[in-house]
Amino acid sequence: MTDSPIDALAIDRRAAVERTSLADSSWVDLVTGFVRDPAAAFSSIHDETTWVQNETLRYDTFVPERRLSAGLRADSRPLLRQTDLHLRATYRQPMEGVAAILYRNGDDFQGLHSDREMRWLDDTLIAIVVLGQRRPFVIRERGPWAESLANRVPSGQAADDLVLMPGEGDLLVMGGRCQADWMHGVPAIDTVNPRISLTWRWSSRRGRPDTNPGFADARQFSDRPRQSGYRARRP
Repeated sequence: MTDSPIDALAIDRRAAVERTSLADSSWVDLVTGFVRDPAAAFSSIHDETTWVQNETLRYDTFVPERRLSAGLRADSRPLLRQTDLHLRATYRQPMEGVAAILYRNGDDFQGLHSDREMRWLDDTLIAIVVLGQRRPFVIRERGPWAESLANRVPSGQAADDLVLMPGEGDLLVMGGRCQADWMHGVPAIDTVNPRISLTWRWSSRRGRPDTNPGFADARQFSDRPRQSGYRARRP
């Protein structure tokens, strides 16, 4: 399919890339101004997407996530199609997408975590197009103390936290061992403005798979038959 002149303006393939190198073969790219008309893209995706409320089983009770989600086809609109092609050409890997997340206001958030559901974490790519409100995107090194520190020190307030501020059409890409050695999250902030993230993923599926429980895995006390740890409903 050939892009129309309007379609060709969806992204800026020449936007500047700023790479932050992390320890042990991990890195983060931030491409500012990647989406040419981020306000129009936000309005279109926000209004035309069927959002769902995901719930996670935590000790026999389903707890709703503090955000809404949706799955989008990468060929469903010019922005997604062109971003998909750009990522494949730039990073030379077949990215899978697109997962969309809507933070309705500053009360919606995502705690520090790694994308363990990818399982093979030694060599991964996670690309996120961020539309709408600029909010802190926090990256914290994982270590033997990481999980307890995540609960004690608010996201973005530890001395060594890397805090980026993507939004308004920026592209953020985490690569290498970032999911094995680092955590990331979007903390709550004081704003009434919404934010949408559009996410693509890839894993080399090499090395030793991570067998720790993922975020969506069920956690229950009872001895009744195990059930799915994740479900979705319309908000």
